[in-house]
Amino acid sequence: MKLSKNERKIGKTRKKVERRGRQIMRQMRSFVALFCLISATFGYLIATSSAQEGVASGRLLTEQEVATEKFFSSLEAALAKKFFDHRKRPVIRVAIFDFTDEAGNVVKSGRELADKITRRLYGKPQFEVVGQGKINRYLSWSGLSALGKLDAESLYRLQRRINTMDPNNGIHVLVRGEVKKGVGRSLRVSASLVDFRFRIGAIELEKNIFDHLALTTEIPLPTEQALQEASEILIAGEKRLQEEGRLLILVNTRGNPLLETEYGRHFSKDQAFPWAKIPHVLTLGKAEVIIPEQLRIGLEKLLLSPLGSGRNSKGLEYSFLHGKCATNEVYFDEMIPAQSYRLTTSFLDLKTNETYSQSSEVQVDAGVTTLVVLSIYVPSEKERIRNKETPRIDVFQLFGKGMEILPK
Repeated sequence: MKLSKNERKIGKTRKKVERRGRQIMRQMRSFVALFCLISATFGYLIATSSAQEGVASGRLLTEQEVATEKFFSSLEAALAKKFFDHRKRPVIRVAIFDFTDEAGNVVKSGRELADKITRRLYGKPQFEVVGQGKINRYLSWSGLSALGKLDAESLYRLQRRINTMDPNNGIHVLVRGEVKKGVGRSLRVSASLVDFRFRIGAIELEKNIFDHLALTTEIPLPTEQALQEASEILIAGEKRLQEEGRLLILVNTRGNPLLETEYGRHFSKDQAFPWAKIPHVLTLGKAEVIIPEQLRIGLEKLLLSPLGSGRNSKGLEYSFLHGKCATNEVYFDEMIPAQSYRLTTSFLDLKTNETYSQSSEVQVDAGVTTLVVLSIYVPSEKERIRNKETPRIDVFQLFGKGMEILPK
């Protein structure tokens, strides 16, 4: 249908308005990114001028306060410049660790600096700060009392531990630093902004390559006593040997019951898996079943999901285990600290609309592979009537010395 002159004119006007709207949105996004970058830099300039002009209370800032403010402003500006992206990363998640002395001990001034940085970033919309409770857990998982100097190898271990035990951590950057006596009556502060998502491979480990940005400053202190108090040790730096074991969780999610065979008693923590002597450990029951719904498996506070048979080229190993244990899914396979863990499993029975759950302790020992097999049994209506069967969750645990599963 041919449009009238007025209709064509209205259509052209509408397109112009839409184009102008898109231009304005692009300009606004660019402005937000620029604002985040310059706001921290502006704070740096204010810190310099405030000592001369005075603050609202009429009190001039001390040299220590001016130097500290300059350092915080430059750190905030560096964080925004290096990590902020208004499209991909509008909020930077930061993990701030207590600053230490050169020996790795947490000192009074180091804790105060970390606390002030935390409070400063906490109220800024472009930053999200990891809570102190999680920081302490991250250190304990890695056998550390404080986060001292980092290299590619220690960062890789920290990444692997945190990403394994807290896969939804969302951390973009680690902030750590050192304090020591500077020139005269001053404190020399060195901060390091470490890209937590930097991928570390064989070459990076060999050449000690990782992405970090260093900042340094000198903060004058009013007295020698203040300098001594700044170096007071609050927590002695230590690295505990963190013994590890391998935990592998297999699951049968088809609804069939798994039946244990006589070969289960051959497994021990003191010897390698005796696969050569064992055709199978668990077999599928013959009962008629239905597939479980809303299956949830958790390890401590982790909600687990199927890994997929091809993960890390372990398809052959997983296929081998499925054949021995009659499972069809792998939910977890990692080296983790040797200790006891709480494993919880639940599913919804659509027949009765009830949730069935099971909780059990799983012990991971040093130098041992713990193999946990979960059987989710959901009988059909016929089985419930004929054999009076009810849904259930069975947990089987097998152990083998060493980290390898496949027979040599």
